[in-house]
Amino acid sequence: MNAFIRIRDDIRRFVLSRELLFVKIWNALVAFVGLLCISSNFGHYKPISQLWVSIIISIVCAFFPIQGVAFVLSAVLFVDLASLDIGIALVALGLVVIGYLVCAYFRSKNTYNMVVVPICYSFGAPYVISLGAGLMSNITEVTSVVCGSVVAFYLHVIKSNVTAIIDETVEVDSISLIKEQMIQNKMFWFFLAAMTAMFLVVYLLRQSSINMSWIIANVTGVAVEFVIMLAGYLLTSQKGEIPGLILGNILVLLVGVILNYFVLDLDYSRIEKVQFEDDDYYYYVTAVPKIRIVEEDKEIKKI
Repeated sequence: MNAFIRIRDDIRRFVLSRELLFVKIWNALVAFVGLLCISSNFGHYKPISQLWVSIIISIVCAFFPIQGVAFVLSAVLFVDLASLDIGIALVALGLVVIGYLVCAYFRSKNTYNMVVVPICYSFGAPYVISLGAGLMSNITEVTSVVCGSVVAFYLHVIKSNVTAIIDETVEVDSISLIKEQMIQNKMFWFFLAAMTAMFLVVYLLRQSSINMSWIIANVTGVAVEFVIMLAGYLLTSQKGEIPGLILGNILVLLVGVILNYFVLDLDYSRIEKVQFEDDDYYYYVTAVPKIRIVEEDKEIKKI
């Protein structure tokens, strides 16, 4: 066990000593993956769908904050959808703008979730963002998760109907798609319920005073989300989606374990009960110490 803790601490120190560099690499990686998702799922505007263009944009995004990366990806997505259909692109832009306004009203800080959730959705694991936000963020981040889920499902609907949109003999517009394949689609509501319930369960359990709260929150949140989505697939006769759901949830569990390993370092075997008082109150406090390994003092003798 000590070996794993030492490895974790070494990785932490290495990352913190080069924090600015790792932030730039992370921003460039998010931009590059996002651009690849746009080009692979849509790619209707060829000039910005080429690999070398994506690499250049990603390098530029390395010097932007993560919110700036989200703005660049939103702009690229709008241009790509506009080459497919201007009405569909305007609706996508409207959903993003409304999402930002809702997040601003509720003072959500991680507004980039509205872009990251669709990226993870294309990999079949949007629940990673719901889990991560529940573990690492405040309750206000539920707005960014929900708004990102709406945008992700809308893009999924557009991708599923690209052939009909391109076909000039078939009359398809964005309003009918939203009405028939989102509002009247039961899976849309199951998806929103799963993302929201997962965030709330993970957040509330993570805030509780029970032992191993993060691990319990991780497992319980995934279980709640899995049951909701499984019920949705069974009720809508989409049993072929269940294997992908299982694989996606395994990935989510792994992400939760990694976050717990690198972020939380509590030693539940040495819990202390502390009692003290002042003039007005008597306090009962449960103290959970952090895991610390004393560095070895090495003496080097020169002979």
